[in-house]
Amino acid sequence: MNLAWDGAILFGGLSVVAAMIARRSWRDFKDALKQPLTPETGDMPYLRHWDFRYWHRIGLAAAALSFLCLILSLMLW
Repeated sequence: MNLAWDGAILFGGLSVVAAMIARRSWRDFKDALKQPLTPETGDMPYLRHWDFRYWHRIGLAAAALSFLCLILSLMLW
């Protein structure tokens, strides 16, 4: 039971951190769209968009694992 509870806490914290990084990446992406494309920046808006989607998916998966660990710990309690 203790391991499942620790997993719930760990994955819950990971989901919060991933959500904060995704929010910052989204803000950076919106700011990158406002800037004109130059040869130095190239395809930067596309890369920032991928970064946002990547962290958003990590946050959702971590939240789901947190809920599963919480339910498991309650069932084993």
